Amino acid sequence: MRVKLEEREIETNVKDDALVKQRREEIIQAASKIFTEKGYHLATIRDICKASGLGPGTLYNYIKKKEDILYLIYNQLTMMLTQCLVETIENTKKDPYEQLKEALSKTIDIIWDYQDLILLMYQETASLDRESMHNILKRESDYVALWERILERGEKQGMIIRRTRMDADIIGFLLAFIPLRRWNLKKKFREEEIKSGLIDFVIQALGISKRKK
Repeated sequence: MRVKLEEREIETNVKDDALVKQRREEIIQAASKIFTEKGYHLATIRDICKASGLGPGTLYNYIKKKEDILYLIYNQLTMMLTQCLVETIENTKKDPYEQLKEALSKTIDIIWDYQDLILLMYQETASLDRESMHNILKRESDYVALWERILERGEKQGMIIRRTRMDADIIGFLLAFIPLRRWNLKKKFREEEIKSGLIDFVIQALGISKRKK
């Protein structure tokens, strides 16, 4: 199964695609750290250059403005979240119950590992330019559509008892509960309790029966 993700082209002065990919990964890693420490608006290109070890002239060969870096971070995160669902859908040997649990577990693990950046996405979406915003919103729609495919398979095989048109949207964004509520959650629960609690909540809310009746 292949999912073609719409991407916004970011201008570069470098013709070597492999080098562009490598340097942008270095920029993303450095900027992610700076943005989460200082906030997107207070972070400067100078800060990112220092953290990445790239000079301003070199950095501007791979991006044209700070907003490009923010988009690259969003792009990387949405690709990871989408790809984990694609891989789960491709594994048709698992029954819909196990497939849903796997999708939830893998997605939650990504969100857990990138909590600061997921929170940044929610806080700074308005800082994206119009083209980037359109692209990211399209990515979100594709992400929700993948959850819909997983749920439809469970419904067809009689494992999902309760279904509404909103379920895929709810699940897709319910998992962002982790970074949005993490300060309070971590005072009360261990990591595994939070992860398993979310999975159990979704499964019970859908009224899923493990075996087809």
